[in-house]
Amino acid sequence: MCKEYFSIEEIKKLNQDLENLKNIDKPKIIEEIKNSKMLGDLSENSEYHYAKKKKYLIDQKIKNIENTISNCLIKNNIEIKKIILEDIKNKKIIVYNITKENKKNKWNISIDSPIINLIKGKNVGDIIKLKKCGKEINMKISSIE
Repeated sequence: MCKEYFSIEEIKKLNQDLENLKNIDKPKIIEEIKNSKMLGDLSENSEYHYAKKKKYLIDQKIKNIENTISNCLIKNNIEIKKIILEDIKNKKIIVYNITKENKKNKWNISIDSPIINLIKGKNVGDIIKLKKCGKEINMKISSIE
């Protein structure tokens, strides 16, 4: 499974969803299954079959959230304010200011932008491949401030 980055708040939300599924939704559907069994022949009991399907879906949600939590990476709380990239081919320097929100300026990029996702886990001196206008451009990370 691919490792994904989550903030502490996002992980807390996932844990809360997991607790609700395990402690509220699943016991409720188990009770529905138990009650629908008492209605008679299970082969023709639509309430029973519907409840079993709901339980299966809840179990799948629980499994997915547990997998997500166990495979996630926590976003660093270190604030990056600026990155400087150098086009390897033509030596052009590009400076991007990092903002928390997406401001419409070609030199300001959001913390959630694809460029930031490319540099996660990279160091100064590493090469990243940017796609621009259908072309791949090799960029060297000159600085992360």
